[in-house]
Amino acid sequence: MLAHLVADFVLQPYELVKLKERPIGLGIHSGIHTLLMAMIAAPFLPRWWIIVPLIGVIHYLIDEVKVKLGYHDGPVSFIVFLADQAVHFGVLAVAVALSGLAFGADIAFGPPGLTAILYYAVPYVTVTFAGAIMLFQLAVAYHTRSNPGDLLAPGLRVAGYAERGLTLTAVLFLGPVFWWIAALWFGGRLVANRHRLGRWGEIAGGLALTLALGFLFRQGSAR
Repeated sequence: MLAHLVADFVLQPYELVKLKERPIGLGIHSGIHTLLMAMIAAPFLPRWWIIVPLIGVIHYLIDEVKVKLGYHDGPVSFIVFLADQAVHFGVLAVAVALSGLAFGADIAFGPPGLTAILYYAVPYVTVTFAGAIMLFQLAVAYHTRSNPGDLLAPGLRVAGYAERGLTLTAVLFLGPVFWWIAALWFGGRLVANRHRLGRWGEIAGGLALTLALGFLFRQGSAR
């Protein structure tokens, strides 16, 4: 999951997104996925030298289909975005199952601190980098603002990172009293945007993603 998130949302700039309209771009993107997947999976995934290259090839094919579909606006574009990510994660789940590794297995990467960093990196990368792209796709699909590209501008993007990242931190590591502080913050944003209901979808989407991952990974760490 971490390798996929980093390759798909951190190491995929706009230039590479456009280059993916050609086979060389798809190849570069899939190659980045394969390399990162190998680096992370090799220490624990049985038969990784077979499974990881197959994941890279399948990733290429999935993205090729998405590029050919060519949905760039309207509600269908958001559905295609979510479906694309669901299919990718489904492929990863099948790969783990076929490898013989149990989904509930405890994985250690040497020092416990490194294992914890990699574990918590998944929700943080998701709510920050992936969350920014999700909200951009939401704005494009449902016209929540006149220029959706504003969400990817440095100012709003960093503000979104901080907002969702701090809320995630409160849910993961702090007590319920701090959850209410985060809730009040988002409630204030809803009130401030009461005359722009399109923004409510952005706020609710970011909050829902953050809370879902926060509680999921908090429960997982307590197991």
